[in-house]
Amino acid sequence: MNAKSLDDDFFIKNAIACWLYHFPEHKWVPIYADLVKRDFIAAPEPTPRPAKKARSPSKTTNKKTIDGAK
Repeated sequence: MNAKSLDDDFFIKNAIACWLYHFPEHKWVPIYADLVKRDFIAAPEPTPRPAKKARSPSKTTNKKTIDGAK
């Protein structure tokens, strides 16, 4: 088995399958049989990046004059 496939979901399903194997006559078998079919680890929703405020030019910055003098 590939190392990438050994995630939390695999181990949860494996534990449930082992329980079903060892306790086939238990009253919770139908519940656990449904649980073993379910995906437990859902991918987290991606969060959007916060919008950055556009910077307005400062009034105190050095701007070149029209005639090119400093």
